[in-house]
Formats: sequence, structure tokens, C-alpha cells
Amino acid sequence: MKRRVTLPAMPPALKLPILLSVEQVAAVIRRHPEVVRRQARDGRLPGEKIGRVWFFRPDRLAEAGFGQFLAQMAGEPSAEPPAEPSPTPLVRALGEAGLQALQHLDRDAIFLVVGKCLAEAGLSTFFFVLTDGKGLTCAFRHIAQAGSGFEEVAGQPAVGTFLPFDRAPILHRVCTTRRPYYIGDRDELVGRMAVAIPKLAANARDVGELLKMNTMIAAPLVVRDQAIGAITVVGPGLGEGDLPPVMAFANQTAAAIETARLLEDSRQTEEAMVLTLAGAVELREALQSRGYQHAELAERFAEHLGFDAARRRRVRYAALLQDVGKLNLPDNILKKRGRLDPEERALMMTHPVVAADLLGRFTPLADLAPLVRSHHEWFNGEGYPDGLRGATIPIETRIVSVVNAFFNVTFELPVKTAQTVAEGLQELTRFAGINLDPELTDAFVRMCHDAESKRTPWFQALLQALLSSRPATPPSGPRDILSVADSRELRIIYRIARETTAVLDLDTLLTDIVTIIREVMGYKMVSVLLPANQATELRVGAHSGYTLDITGLTMPIAQGINGWVYTHGVPQIIPRVEADARYIGLDDQVQSKLAFPLMSRGRVVGVLNAESEQADAFSEADVALMSAVGSQLASCLEVAQLHDTLKREASHDPLTRLNNRRHFLERIDQEITRASTTAESFSILFLDVDQLKRINDTYGHLAGDALLREVSNALMDAVRGEDVVSRYGGDEFVVLLPSTAAAAAASVAQRISDGMARHRFMAGRELLQIPGVSLGLATFPQDGATAEQLLASADATLYRHKRRAS
Repeated sequence: MKRRVTLPAMPPALKLPILLSVEQVAAVIRRHPEVVRRQARDGRLPGEKIGRVWFFRPDRLAEAGFGQFLAQMAGEPSAEPPAEPSPTPLVRALGEAGLQALQHLDRDAIFLVVGKCLAEAGLSTFFFVLTDGKGLTCAFRHIAQAGSGFEEVAGQPAVGTFLPFDRAPILHRVCTTRRPYYIGDRDELVGRMAVAIPKLAANARDVGELLKMNTMIAAPLVVRDQAIGAITVVGPGLGEGDLPPVMAFANQTAAAIETARLLEDSRQTEEAMVLTLAGAVELREALQSRGYQHAELAERFAEHLGFDAARRRRVRYAALLQDVGKLNLPDNILKKRGRLDPEERALMMTHPVVAADLLGRFTPLADLAPLVRSHHEWFNGEGYPDGLRGATIPIETRIVSVVNAFFNVTFELPVKTAQTVAEGLQELTRFAGINLDPELTDAFVRMCHDAESKRTPWFQALLQALLSSRPATPPSGPRDILSVADSRELRIIYRIARETTAVLDLDTLLTDIVTIIREVMGYKMVSVLLPANQATELRVGAHSGYTLDITGLTMPIAQGINGWVYTHGVPQIIPRVEADARYIGLDDQVQSKLAFPLMSRGRVVGVLNAESEQADAFSEADVALMSAVGSQLASCLEVAQLHDTLKREASHDPLTRLNNRRHFLERIDQEITRASTTAESFSILFLDVDQLKRINDTYGHLAGDALLREVSNALMDAVRGEDVVSRYGGDEFVVLLPSTAAAAAASVAQRISDGMARHRFMAGRELLQIPGVSLGLATFPQDGATAEQLLASADATLYRHKRRAS
């Protein structure tokens, strides 16, 4: 039987609160509904779950900082996003103040815009910050009635006034409970103000009249569940219904204040890092930098050009850190009074790159790296390290360059007079368009002339500092480093040092060396020879310009000019090679040559060989150039040789010097990929040395090792150059035969078996024949499509042959 249940009407006092659906909230805050659900689950949105559905109350959304829901708190939800009713003046003022606060990144600026916005609604605003957990200090006040003379009426300034919690219980309660508080009684407000600030007691009622202190709302400024202060809004017409919007606004303002605080902390940390590095430069006695004076004038010039605070700060930091790369230079270079020799000047020229690399490692300073790297670039493109030209040089760096040049033509002079600045500014204009930006140079000169005519304090202080200063660098010292940028030879040196320093692969390094030297020095033929076979031979590691491919060619250490240079460590210029009996020709067209030893830590690591088709093509100037770059090349070469040795050790078997198992597996995977793409086949041979255990037991493990080494020699004799021979493990070897079908692989296997019979090994004092090997063959793709399948197939074939033989 069906029953009908009729619910009684719900009294108005028991009506459910306004609830918004996920879709309504998503439409208002402009987020996808699934994002709203996820944020509700994570607790980032104050939602209520009824069954499996989320609902939201507008008042709680407003308290959480979503001011969009203030206008919905008094209305009913609808299926569509409700049309917002006309907000009250207070709500409009709070909304505008919240938006304005989020657009500022300075605390005082946030206070000011909030105070101005609320003043338009007739409200006075006071911001308090928590002080030592014992009370609050007024940090800002803004009175709705402009020009009211608040301090005169109050008898003391509001900002800086400390309110202990025992005299301000309402503010204490607000900060403790993190809930807003409302007072609507004028007399109570005046009385509480007199208690909180005893010095104000006599004038409390006058202050109340001035502020129209009829009502007040105090709300906490909360960050991460901790109160950092409070905001007090005072004026006529406030009600308890205004608590949620004021609380929502307070949360929004607290977030803006915290963002500003974090940004200021970040700026202070960045400033501390810059000043620490700049201080390290100042403390380096050999540098005697004027970094702080450069930075102050550069920042003033940037301000004159209209730069904002952030860009002015970048200019100042660039000026402070421009010499930080010199910390890497030895004192004997920085303190040298005479002219630097080519190698020393080349080393000096690396300091911008060193500085940029250092700054690039610290994220807060990484954007300064390009500015510091380019501070020796010239406007006409003749600078270093990258040869930047014109506007490709950062403008901050161009500003610093003008300031640096000004100090060079004024402060660095041994004698100064009252005319030094005027003469220096005149000299600056002669550098415009060469190493200085012409427009910036003119602007700087105009700024200084204008400051001189107006007798501005900063310019007068600059003149006083100039007349009492001494040159920061010793005469004839390295401060003229800018002048080396137009030296072709030194730019060549720098290019070689820059392009080879980071190269670790030996073959790549050797190729780079011969290519750069041949291109930029104009030599016809260049080669690099390295010691080989335990330094009994020299091997051509790389070459450029020769008609024949001589890579890998070897010659005895005891023969030839190159061998003599390697042995004695002394460069040799041969004007006519036919007149020198030591010469071993590599090209019939060679008429003269230069052989230069590459030395690192007192040891020759290679020979740089340059040859020409013209007689007497080399001079002592070439030797000087090689001397300047030779040590850098030798150091790079030694590191690359060590890297090559380590790489080889990682991929080769230490006993047989064959490729190891890991290298073989990498190569077979590459061959599978290649063969799959080209539809070709390849084969592998799996070998097992017979009777190795008997040899070990009878003659000892040294004899077994000798047997394995001889097997590897026999394998290398039997295979082709493109084949890959590896020791797989123990007494097992494997050979990869690229582009080889099964029939051809069988021929290679037979050749290996025949070759084994011709090889002998020493077992103690006995010369023994290799006992033999068992072989297995597998071909891709017939016997397998992966490395594992091919190895398993070859291994199975090997053991079938071994069982058949036994």
C-alpha cells in the first residue's frame, strides 16, 4: 500500500544556509568544476560534503579571501551564476582596496593604497604589527578626513605607538582567535582607546570626534595560521554584518603583505650575496677595486636615464661584480707592474667568463651573468670574450662601461687638478663609437655638466673624492686590459683557450686544435702528435691541410724533428726542411716547419707541428704565440687524455684489451637498430676456449691468462677492421660481424679456427699451441630479433658442436 508523507513547513528561523554547487562556484571563480572539487578535497576551498556532493557557503568563501561571493551572502543560489546585486560602498571600497593591495610589492605602498580606498568610504584605517608576542605596534594610519591634524589633536603620533596586550584586550583577542571583532558603542570605543594609550586619555573624546568613532571592526592579518598583526577600521555605519567582508579583505591584505615581505627578504638575500662577492674583491689587496664608487655613479646614471628601481639595481650589481672573475687570477699577474706577457694577458682575458660562470651557478644572480660576461665588450665589436657589437651588448653593461671609462680618465691619473673632470669628460667623447655607446656617452657628459652647473651635492662629493684619491692600480699594471681587444694575436689566443677548455673527448679536442690553429693563424698544414706504445713512438692524433690522411701514422721517438722536440721539450723552427737531416716528410710540398712541444706540469704531452709550402715561413713571433697558448692547450690535452684513458678502461677488458661485455651489448643494440631500418642482416660468433681449466690446473693461472691473451690476438688477426671483438666473460669471446649473412659468417668462423692453430702461448717455460675453440653462429633476423635471442641461439649452437666433438 502506498503512503504519502507530508513534511511540515520549515519555520523561517530554521531555513538552511545558502549553499552553492560546484558548478556555481566554478563559474564565479572561473575554474573548471573538477579543479573546484579537488581544491575542496585538499582543504583549499571551504566546502561541505553532503553524501557524495560538495556544497559551499558564500560567507565562508568570502572569509577565505574570495571577495566575489560577498554580494551573494544575502541572496539565494540559483542554477545559473547569480547576477551580482549592487554592492554597498563598504564592499566596493574593500574590493578595490584588496585588488590594489595585490598589485603592490612594498608593504608601505600596500598600507597607503588600502588607507586611501577605505577613506573614500569614510573610514579611517590603522595597521598594527605583532611585536615580540607581547603587543602590537602601529605601523600605519590613514585618517578619512584629510588634513585633520590628527597628531595635533592626539598629542602624539600614532605610527610607532606600542600597545601591550594587557591594555588592548580586543586586539589581543583578535590575534589569538584569528577572528574579527565588532564594537558598535561610541563610549566604549573612546574608553578602550584611553586605556590602551594613557597619554591619549585627556584627548580621547576629541580624537573620537575626529575619527567619527561610532563603530569599529578589528580583523587579524593571518599568514599560514599565524597572526602577524591586525587592521582596525573606524567610522560611522559599520555593522556586525560587515564582519565577513572585512575578514575576507584582511586575509587578502595579509597575503599581499606576506608576498611583499618574502620579496623583500629575497632582495636582501640577493643584496647580501652581491655585497659578499664585492667585499671579497675589495679585500683582495692585489685588486684595490673602486667597485662601490663605480656602482654608486652607475646607479645614479641609470636613474638619470629613467630606469626603474629594479633596473637600477641590476646596473649597480653589474658594477659591483664586474671584477669578481679576477679572484681566480694569481697575485703575480694582478700585482705585476710591467706589461703582461701574452700568456698572462690571455689568462687575464678569461676573467669575464669565469665571473659569468660563477654567477650562473646561483639562481638569484644568474640574470647578472650576461652583464658581467660582456663588461669588456666594445661598441664597435672589437671587445671580448664574444665580440658583441652595439645594441647586442646589454644596456646595463654599456652604462657600466661609460662609468668605468670615466674613472679611468679621472681617478686613475697620477696627478689630478680642478680641470681633471672636464678634461676627462672631453676625452670620453673621443671613445664614443669605439668602445663606448655614443648616445650613453653624450648623456653621461650632459648629466655631469648639468650637475656641475647646479653644484649638486653628489657631484661636489665626487670632486672631493677625486682630488683626495690615489690610482687604484699600479702604473704599467694590468689595468690596460681593454686595449688588448684590438690585438689580433691575443684574440686568436683567447679563441683557442675558450673553444678547447671544456672539450673532454680526445679526438674532438685534437680536431678542434688543428682546425683553429690552421684557420686563425693561416698555417697551411697542422698536425698534433701524441706519444704511443709506452712513449716509444709518436702517433698523429689529428691533422688538417695534408693531401693524404695521415691520422694514426706513427714514427719512432728517436727519429725526426718532432721526436727531437718531444724528447728535449724545445721548439724548433726549420726554415728549409731539405737542409735538416732529421726531417721525416709527410707531404712532398713542405718547405719549412715549426714543431712546438705541448708541456703540462713540466712534462711534454704532445707536439704541435705546423708546416708550410713556402720556405722560411715561420719566425720567433710564431713561437711567442705558441708559447702563449701552448700551456692552455697542453692542460686541456692532458685532461682529455686522462678522460680518454678512463673511458677506454670502462669499455675494455683489462687482460686482453678487447672490448668488454657492456660495450659489446651497446654495439649489438646499435646494429639491430641499423639492420632493422635498412632490412639487412648481420651475424655474431660465440667462442669458448677449450681446456682452459686444464691449463690453469696444470700450469697455473698465469699460463691461463697468457692463453686468453693469445686467443684475443688470434681473433684480431682473423677478423676485418669493422668487426667488433669482445671478451664476454671467463673463457668466452664474442664477435659482431656487421652486414654479414650466415654463409659469410661461416667463412669467418673457419678462418678463426684455422688461425688458432697457428698461434702459440707461453706456459711457464713451455711454448704450447692453443688447445682450440668451440664456435657458435647466429644471424639476424633468422635466429633472433634481440640481443638476448641471438646470444642464446649462438650459445646453443656452440654447445651442440662441443657435444658433437666430445
